[in-house]
Amino acid sequence: MSEPTATTTAPRVDQPETGDSWVHVAEMKDLARRKRKQVSVAGCPIALFLVDDEVFAIDDICIHQERSLSKGTLLNGQVICPGHQWKFDPRTGEPEDQDGCQATYAVQVTEEGAILVAPEPVTPRKATSNESSTHPANAEVTP
Repeated sequence: MSEPTATTTAPRVDQPETGDSWVHVAEMKDLARRKRKQVSVAGCPIALFLVDDEVFAIDDICIHQERSLSKGTLLNGQVICPGHQWKFDPRTGEPEDQDGCQATYAVQVTEEGAILVAPEPVTPRKATSNESSTHPANAEVTP
């Protein structure tokens, strides 16, 4: 069984009706079989998940033990981390029965099947208090 692979730097796509900039990261056919894929937006690894014919994008690096969520399992609409089997809701980024939160990103799918991801998160990443990781977003800022 092959693991998901990262894509190269994706091109930005301007949306004239909103003025927002979106990044073309994959095609729907890329998610059809495995239901998950790691992509990169501005150097940040993001995991795409196909759940009930809807695409969700969350930070690919687990808030708990820095594992790649795109290498985990998608079961009953939940992402299961390959490290310690934490379960995350890909819609909200929230873990089941834990604190913290994965960053989530807005997703658009064009009629042609192109998957576009917003470059800025909709919900921010929040570190967990359980064995907090060394992810740069979890670093405390000192004044």
